[in-house]
Amino acid sequence: MTAVILCFILIAFPGRALEGAGLGLEICLKAVIPSLLPFMLVSSAAVSCGWGEKLGRVLSVVLGPVFGLGPAASMCLMTGLLGGYPCGARAAAYCAEEGIMEKSAAERALAFCNNSGPLFIIGAAGASVYGSTKIGVLLYICHIAGALTAAAVFGRGSGSSGPGGGGRRRIPLGTLMGEAARDSGLAILSVCSLVITFSALIEALELYRFPLLVGFLEVSRGVKELSSLGALALPLTAACLSWGGLSVHFQTEAVCPGLSKKYYYAGKVISSAASGLAMLVCVKTGLAA
Repeated sequence: MTAVILCFILIAFPGRALEGAGLGLEICLKAVIPSLLPFMLVSSAAVSCGWGEKLGRVLSVVLGPVFGLGPAASMCLMTGLLGGYPCGARAAAYCAEEGIMEKSAAERALAFCNNSGPLFIIGAAGASVYGSTKIGVLLYICHIAGALTAAAVFGRGSGSSGPGGGGRRRIPLGTLMGEAARDSGLAILSVCSLVITFSALIEALELYRFPLLVGFLEVSRGVKELSSLGALALPLTAACLSWGGLSVHFQTEAVCPGLSKKYYYAGKVISSAASGLAMLVCVKTGLAA
């Protein structure tokens, strides 16, 4: 039924929908594909051959005692915070598929590992939208704080290893990279399809008139529209970045269909509230001036 309604909307407003789809395609070509595809490919290959978990062991020395994160969960958190949406979610799904994490542990990791990356937050949100790299850095710090808050709630139980144990796969590097390229390409195709569709919908219904709704639906357009809300702009932007939008959540469903999302949405709400409050403190104390 939802698909029928969306189809009707796009048919009813073809001009605006086409313009919005063009904007979405531009976002994909200039931001989504260049920033996500290489990182997603490399991280998939690293997880598959065991390199990622070795790095995760180093991170878990700090994250384990505080948040209860094992090597794989630590690696997924790092992947999300560096690669952006939905790299962290895809890493968790890949760990479950390869037997590196128990399925239940990967589902808990989804609550805190699917995050935006520094390229988008500091570059697009901070420098481009707000005209300040300093604001971008503060937004990113608040974003990390939100992810760690969700990890504090859901991290216990995400450290269990799967039967595969994260061992190195003894296959040629070329074959490994080919598999990673195929999987990453399919994931990026799903991501871009959703970005274009949501952008067309926002433009067709002129939802950009309602910044909070746009932020709820799609993070890229949301950051731009929320910047017009005066004193509340930065806290709401921080919350929007951690929430990710329905577009990101559908992307997450696309890249990890075998995992339950029973912890995921609660984690996004917690991280969104925490990062928004952290940025509010920055505004009130003058750090964001």
